[in-house]
Amino acid sequence: MDAAEAIMTTDTRRKETVVEGDGFVVGGMAKGAAMLSPKMATMLAVLTTDADLPPGELHDALVRGVAHSFNALSIDGCQSTNDTVLLLASGRAGRPDRARFDDAVAAACLHLAEQMAGDAEGATKLVRVHVTGAASDGDAELAARRIADSALCKCSWYGEDPYWGRVASEAGSAGVHFDQALVSVCYGGVMVARHGVEIDHDAGAVANHMAERELDVAVDLGVGPGRFTILTNDLTHAYVDENMGTS
Repeated sequence: MDAAEAIMTTDTRRKETVVEGDGFVVGGMAKGAAMLSPKMATMLAVLTTDADLPPGELHDALVRGVAHSFNALSIDGCQSTNDTVLLLASGRAGRPDRARFDDAVAAACLHLAEQMAGDAEGATKLVRVHVTGAASDGDAELAARRIADSALCKCSWYGEDPYWGRVASEAGSAGVHFDQALVSVCYGGVMVARHGVEIDHDAGAVANHMAERELDVAVDLGVGPGRFTILTNDLTHAYVDENMGTS
């Protein structure tokens, strides 16, 4: 706990996780609240385990673990130079089942990444942007990142306005295979648009979802099997207050 608090900068709370495996444990702590668009960001994370695996296998597990957690996280689209994730192993618990170990590392990484998104500078919403139906997973990632980094989308989430047309247009401007007539958009499982136009829907249910602390925005491009989910947040006045004096 002391170490998790000591590495905090603009974080408002420490970020920790513990995942119980089959005869082993993976724990972790992290810090990061802004300039987070990993693969190079202001982020530090340390994972520890009592599993006994050689460095090469630990590295492979960590690469898989960060792919859909830290590397699927964008707070503000900005990057710094301290992006570090470490996985340290004592070996005291003996050799684990590799698949279960990989799953535990991935779960620990995702839990820490979600805590980062939820504690982003000034954020009031943790937002999961799910893109499906893309021509490829790569296309889905490009569209998801475009939506997640859109200041207009972020502001609409802060204002609790679904603004589905902006979500669709961001996906359409991401340089991916896109046909407006095939696109659908959902908020919290409620479809608000199909085939590129708004449809009758339960506006009250959407409003209730938009008022929650965690939002799920789903966009289906309707052109293929590709999918990707990115973690992000809303954009608030407090983010500006936090960063307007930095240099």
